[in-house]
Amino acid sequence: MLMPKDEKWLESISQIVREAGRLILNLQTKAYAVLEKGAANYVTAIDLAVQSYILAELKQRTPDFAVMAEESDVNQTSFVRPTWILDPVDGTTNLMRDYRHSAISLALAEEGRVTLGIVFNPYSGELFLATEQGGSFLNGERIQTSSVTRLADSLVGFGTTPYDRTLAHTTFQLVEQVFLRTLEVRRSGSAALDLAYIACGRLDGFFEMTLQPWDYAAVSLLIREAGGTITNLQGQDPSLSRGDSVLAASRAVHADLLGLIQTRDDKERT
Repeated sequence: MLMPKDEKWLESISQIVREAGRLILNLQTKAYAVLEKGAANYVTAIDLAVQSYILAELKQRTPDFAVMAEESDVNQTSFVRPTWILDPVDGTTNLMRDYRHSAISLALAEEGRVTLGIVFNPYSGELFLATEQGGSFLNGERIQTSSVTRLADSLVGFGTTPYDRTLAHTTFQLVEQVFLRTLEVRRSGSAALDLAYIACGRLDGFFEMTLQPWDYAAVSLLIREAGGTITNLQGQDPSLSRGDSVLAASRAVHADLLGLIQTRDDKERT
């Protein structure tokens, strides 16, 4: 049975995320440690502090829920229990350079699907929220994907999978093909915000060859509730239990964008 999500409960969870956003802003004014988890893959003391704060607050409100979080050592879950999926700072490299384009991403998965998604950019004060069958909202105002119907008129974001640079050649070949057939392309360094921007119509599409569930769980619901489509590069639902590719777009251009990328990918293999 799904957990009821009344307005008071949603505001309580949203407030946790807002407070965590203020923590990011406060901590960024101070010196903080930077650790390298892998090649070009960093975690800061801010990531760890934000994750610790959010998980402690969620534990008080939902003590029986499981957790999948980016900075946790163990993230194996069967989704038998309701599960929080958290990225405390999406866009850590941006944060390290004071690029001011990072976000907290929090999702709740129940019965194997996302039923709540929140993405918060503390720099802009923009909080995106979606509930299953309840719509998508930006700071309380209902949002929808763009009205663009042609791929040629589409603004498309992309990610470079920086933690696996063996995919760089394929990625940039795809970017070139997308660039030649669309209005323009963008790379911001925060997949969560790029995907949230599809939900509110700022971008018409986005793709990346490899992301993790905490990158896209929350925004997958935002996009669907806003009228868009999100799949992996094979046209299937992105996995919640492991990393996957992601392609999201307004419903009108998703099939064309997917077809373009799959055609390019097929050529690469032959």
